[in-house]
Amino acid sequence: MSHNPGPETEPTTKLRVQSFIERATRLWEDLRYKQHRLRSDTYRVAVGEAEADLYALSKSEYLDFARLPERGILEELLSDLRPDDIFYDLGANLGLYACLAADVLDTTIVAFEPHPKNADRLARNAELNGSKVAVHRVALAASSGSAQMKLSPGFGPDNLGSAGHTLLTEYYEEESESVPVTKLRGDEFVAEERAPPPTALKIDVEGTEMDVLQGLDSTLSRPECRLVYCEVHEDRLDSQGYSVSDVSDFLASRGFSVERRSIDGYQSFIRAEKV
Repeated sequence: MSHNPGPETEPTTKLRVQSFIERATRLWEDLRYKQHRLRSDTYRVAVGEAEADLYALSKSEYLDFARLPERGILEELLSDLRPDDIFYDLGANLGLYACLAADVLDTTIVAFEPHPKNADRLARNAELNGSKVAVHRVALAASSGSAQMKLSPGFGPDNLGSAGHTLLTEYYEEESESVPVTKLRGDEFVAEERAPPPTALKIDVEGTEMDVLQGLDSTLSRPECRLVYCEVHEDRLDSQGYSVSDVSDFLASRGFSVERRSIDGYQSFIRAEKV
């Protein structure tokens, strides 16, 4: 006797539909990427009045630029910048923020990226756009010296991109690869006059926010240092005994008016401004 399983339940139907949509989306994105690579090895990112051409030599790079999940943050940051700002980009990665900022500023962008391959691509992207970007292959921190940068799971030293690389060596499993990098105290960088003191900073350092801020204590206390956009990684801060409130309180005690934001559900960040 045959058995009639009966109609599928509503949750099962929803799962099947969701799975179908995900597969179709992946196929569509594969097709878009392959079509794009036939035409160009770069991708033009436009945010407001700013534009930048960026090398997109892998599907993940292409999708990062095409989807641009941080568009809302970029729009707000770029609109806050003034033409004469000295902009420091900490955790510059492949140069998305640096190259877009260079398109709206009259000054040289000061970009910090310790990962060797990412720094190479950052320099290439700046050259591609004719952007005034000074690339410093160091990680700003509370103390100077050498360190190991733990790479996101599945990444090797030759892989580019990824927003997950961190100096928190205990954060990922032991089998995650790492690369040696150089740390430099931020106030020391400024004191040595390697670049003019910043008036605006973007900080995306994957959990070492407090370490970076402590190293920039004197710099952030300067009256002309007026604007900070800092991504905050709550779980990584917590692993060191810090909280997002500690980041906010640190900036507030240096004269900033602080607000915590999240645009379109993307990574939380702190916007701090002296008014």
